[in-house]
Amino acid sequence: MSKALAAAPNRTSTSFTLSWGMVSIPCSVYVGIEPTGLARKEFVKDTDHPVGRVQIDKTDGTVIDRADVIKKAEATNGAWVELDDDEIAAVTTERRLASVVGFVPVKNLPEYETEGLLQVRPKRVKGKVDPGGNKALSLLYAALAAEKCAALIHLALRGPARYALLDASGDLRWVVTADAIRQPVELPDASVSDAELDLARKLIKAEGKSVPVLVDDTAATIQAYVDSKAAGQPVVTATEPEQSGADLIQQLMASIAGHKAEGAA
Repeated sequence: MSKALAAAPNRTSTSFTLSWGMVSIPCSVYVGIEPTGLARKEFVKDTDHPVGRVQIDKTDGTVIDRADVIKKAEATNGAWVELDDDEIAAVTTERRLASVVGFVPVKNLPEYETEGLLQVRPKRVKGKVDPGGNKALSLLYAALAAEKCAALIHLALRGPARYALLDASGDLRWVVTADAIRQPVELPDASVSDAELDLARKLIKAEGKSVPVLVDDTAATIQAYVDSKAAGQPVVTATEPEQSGADLIQQLMASIAGHKAEGAA
């Protein structure tokens, strides 16, 4: 279970049926992430007129009604053909249908790159939970916890089906497939001396190792600044950070001394 400080979601975002062997489990999905950043809107310069969004014909610039917009995909011969969500579902996986395709040990989960966070819970119909579906999903989660693994599922919500990992706490994260992960750029190859390495390790120890619960500390700062601007306070300009010089030894020693001083205060 991820560290959670935001309020629990109270509205479902979608639903799907999870196929586990011969068991079909109706599930509701809740968005597990609460945006914390400060929302901004666009306005026409020197006015208070909000800027809207329209669909336009990129060839002649005319405004197009949303109902007249279709999606096309490029064939290997260069032709563009219409392709809608129903066709994608027909040739891949039916929408809102998930199949358990395997189980991944919890210790191996870090080997997968994931994104997003959804909460999978028993499906509710008019606020009521189906007893059979509730028990089936509870049994799956109990089995995952006992076996220390997560279910690897193949799920189509909107668009093509994707792989996802569903753990014993009901958290679902989308898996980024290996063919979408780029090869890493080469790391810096500058050599470091034993003395520099020793000081770098001491700096890590001075700062300390921990597993902090992370909260967004920028949104409140930005909001306070926005409030100050609204009250007529002056605009703050960013300053360029001082660049590191060639003398790493002195910089590391100064950093260590600074952290020790903070710890003593």
